[in-house]
Amino acid sequence: MKFEFIPILIGLWTAYFLYTLFSDESDDFLRSRLKKAAGGGKKNVTYKFLLDLVKPLSSKNLTNKESKSKIHKLLQTLGVSSSDEDILEFENKRLFSLLVAVVLCSFLLIFSFNNMSVSIAILICYLVYKYPEFKIQSLIKQKQKEFLRFFPDAVDLLSVCVEAGLGIDSAIERVAQEFSGLSKAVSGEFSRLSKDVMSGLPREEALKNMTKRVNTQDLQSFSAMLIQSDKMGTSVVQSLRVYCDTLRTRKKQRIEELVQGASAKMTVPMILFLLPALFIVILYPAIIKIMENMAG
Repeated sequence: MKFEFIPILIGLWTAYFLYTLFSDESDDFLRSRLKKAAGGGKKNVTYKFLLDLVKPLSSKNLTNKESKSKIHKLLQTLGVSSSDEDILEFENKRLFSLLVAVVLCSFLLIFSFNNMSVSIAILICYLVYKYPEFKIQSLIKQKQKEFLRFFPDAVDLLSVCVEAGLGIDSAIERVAQEFSGLSKAVSGEFSRLSKDVMSGLPREEALKNMTKRVNTQDLQSFSAMLIQSDKMGTSVVQSLRVYCDTLRTRKKQRIEELVQGASAKMTVPMILFLLPALFIVILYPAIIKIMENMAG
């Protein structure tokens, strides 16, 4: 077909546009705000004007409480600011990218209007609108996976700091500093927990907020342990020592599960890649000899 390359170009341009539009969603929100205040986050005036035109549609779209709550939960779990203004900005960018995709797909349908083109246009518009959610969900999964990996070591260090005589708040801040080069997820969450407590937020509420941002079983039990120790007045040192033993046992069990599942995962690659090569090495000399005997 004469215009077969048009869907590919539209798809590539849309992907690049989305990357540039949402590339700073996972960045530290305070850092991005400071960049804007310093003048480093200035954008094209036309782009801002177009975003302002779309704002009424975005505001109307957010009247649905379920949709607004979903975006709020995604941003909160990612660890960025999730106020009404930030939710509106997120939805505004997403709706604007959808409108751009609709305009591009209109050109596609003008040049080539058939069932395939209509299907491609609908698919592009759907993916453009859903891409920010998919990206944030992917970042959340990566964050939870990283947190699950390094959290037992962080609690071990926290226990050592508390046993050495540091207060629990100072120990949390120390863990955030030590893990800054090892795990951004652990360091960021412990640093935010420390800052929340230092700003006057009760430790119980700060721990609950941390649990909402990183929804893992280990962190939930850790927060419950610290909250209970505060309420009951029990020794935090003893509670952390017992909890560290529990975390080590869980980590050992997870490693054993991975080791046991490795053999099953290796079965398919071995059948697809190793066995054919093995059969070729074994049978090739015999096949050559049979062919020579038949020719002779």
